[in-house]
Amino acid sequence: MRLFNELAVPGLGGVWFGKQLFLATLGVLVAEQANERGCQVTKIAVANAIEAIACWLALTGEPRTSGGRVLGSTKIIGHDSYSFSKVSQSNFYVTTPMRMTTVTALPALGLVETSGNRFNSFSCSRQGLELVEAVCQDSRPFNKSVVEHLVQWVCGQDDRVDSGRLRAALSPLTPLPPHARLLIQARLHQGTSREAESSRRRRSDALRWVESRRQAAPPVGWDSRPVQISNPEHWADLHAGALFFRVRNAALDVLDELEIYIGTPERKYAFGASIPARVQDALTSLNSVAQAFLDLNHHSVEARKFCSECVSDSAVEVLSKLVGRDGRILRLVGTNICPGPAFHGGEQPEEVQPESNDAPGAASHGWPDGISHRISNLWWLSLDLDGEIEAWLNSENKEATHG
Repeated sequence: MRLFNELAVPGLGGVWFGKQLFLATLGVLVAEQANERGCQVTKIAVANAIEAIACWLALTGEPRTSGGRVLGSTKIIGHDSYSFSKVSQSNFYVTTPMRMTTVTALPALGLVETSGNRFNSFSCSRQGLELVEAVCQDSRPFNKSVVEHLVQWVCGQDDRVDSGRLRAALSPLTPLPPHARLLIQARLHQGTSREAESSRRRRSDALRWVESRRQAAPPVGWDSRPVQISNPEHWADLHAGALFFRVRNAALDVLDELEIYIGTPERKYAFGASIPARVQDALTSLNSVAQAFLDLNHHSVEARKFCSECVSDSAVEVLSKLVGRDGRILRLVGTNICPGPAFHGGEQPEEVQPESNDAPGAASHGWPDGISHRISNLWWLSLDLDGEIEAWLNSENKEATHG
């Protein structure tokens, strides 16, 4: 899955609007400066805490359509303190912050420098500093620069965060200044010298393609490569990815039907017993889409291996391989398929589900069937960089409301 998403739009990660890149870069910069002053903090803790405050500022500000840009609404409102020591606690904010979607993007776009792929190893680059300055230059909370105030906040020297000027800079709902949008756009096209030229070209081509769709370029199917995608191999990888995503979904359908069939933690399915009709139907669909992927003869060894497992003539072998890969909801015990530790019998658990970092859907925007979600993410990012995301989110929200 990661391979096909990376082949679709290299270096984008899960980013779909500009403030994600800014807030994560700001977290790296503030943590670096705080550590230089003797405050021992990790970059992950600082970036998560700044993101939490950014979302709190958005939630306590002027109501706007968030479209998924604000997380933590059930956890971060109503506290008596918003000091760094409080906000940086692991249970204060969401378990999957937006920062996690940027771990690939920050180094690929040159906003940080790193010798590894861990967020705590990042250091803010010149381009990252330029982005922070472009966003924060007109905001001086409590008569200090945004970076200076946040460094003091992290070091416990100033716990104030309720500031309109800080909200203007940090809130995920406030637009990026024009210069900051241009900087990110340049980063998307140029990447870094450490990145392969083919990766920069793919990301740049994909950006031009999604931009063309907003300029009345006609939608295309898989049999018609858009002119903006200059490399036929890129289009072939996008198509292969779409087929593989269908295989993944079909495999999950099989497991879902098995979970429903078992129904309770006390039941099990024994190999050799007749296969339930709904499970058999799901297996037939899985076989069809897996064979369609194999017919492409794509170069991914792991994807071909998985699809080969899904087209076996032995239903028992297919089920065994799928459940073996799962192990959480369903697990193998000898010749039986039994409930795993996350088993729910096909029903959703009662506890609150974690908030999603996903961009709004883009099914109506004319993409070929099954294409990587990174194309949709890039669509929304391009809207943000053109200052149009708010209007589109409001439009889609109205359509969803009025049906």
